Amino acid sequence: MSGLENPEKSRRRQNTLMNGLAGHLLGLLLVTHPLPSALYVVMTALLAWLAAATRHARPAAGTLALMLLAVAGAQVAIGSLNDYCDRALDAASNRQEKPLVSGLIAPWEALALTIVASVVVLLALIPLGPVAFALGLLIEVLGLAYDLRFKGTPISALLFAVYFPLFPLFAWSVFGHWQPFLPWLLPFGAALGIAMNIANSLPDLDADIAAGVCGLPHLLGFRRGLALAWALPLLVLAGMWLLSLTSVVPAHGVGMLVASLGGVLSVLLAVALYLRRPQPTTLRLTFIIQALGVLALAGGWIAAVAF
Repeated sequence: MSGLENPEKSRRRQNTLMNGLAGHLLGLLLVTHPLPSALYVVMTALLAWLAAATRHARPAAGTLALMLLAVAGAQVAIGSLNDYCDRALDAASNRQEKPLVSGLIAPWEALALTIVASVVVLLALIPLGPVAFALGLLIEVLGLAYDLRFKGTPISALLFAVYFPLFPLFAWSVFGHWQPFLPWLLPFGAALGIAMNIANSLPDLDADIAAGVCGLPHLLGFRRGLALAWALPLLVLAGMWLLSLTSVVPAHGVGMLVASLGGVLSVLLAVALYLRRPQPTTLRLTFIIQALGVLALAGGWIAAVAF
């Protein structure tokens, strides 16, 4: 009997191991920034269906799976490298929700996840053709460049401005065909990308400034940045309506209704929530709300002008 472990002690050890494993897996999930990553994947799937529908077809399941795998891999790589590069700043700010700060995973694991995900991106892009390969690779390269060098510099806003329009262009390069509205994705997507860059930075603006960060949101300051993050989606919506009313890029009513509701309601809700509770936690919530609004705004307009 002396060689047998006490059952209660054995149970506690198993529970500790399970809790440790669960925490480790949670850390690996959190370091990928799962919510915004999922939004990008969902957005790409919707864009792929819209692009295929303009050719009166459905996206081929295998090709769509490769496209979504590439986008998911890029987001995993970008999110993981972001936390790896920011680990010292996050620790100084005591960001316990960050898995590298709380100790759920080690820094080398975040870096390894970035490398593995990047390999997955390359393998998924190769069968999609040269144009899609270039666009998909550029999506990841811009995100990694932001993490490694340009986060906290004015150039970061430029990266976001280029980054956003790449997703519909990526989808159309695989499943769609040339249409007159496509060039307008560049200015509209750029404005929305800058709005999201500002909105994403506002919750941590003071801590970033104290750490010497000097991106566009930090140069603008809190009040001007907040006003611009709220105003840009509405200005983009106004531009979309102007193109439609002047018949430069005609748009159907239902899609424009979706775009209008998404753009206006998300901004109004963000404003109302922040005025009710002006705190950084509110700004993190309103960023998600505005991201969903931008998704509805862009998706509604593309649906309105593509058919």
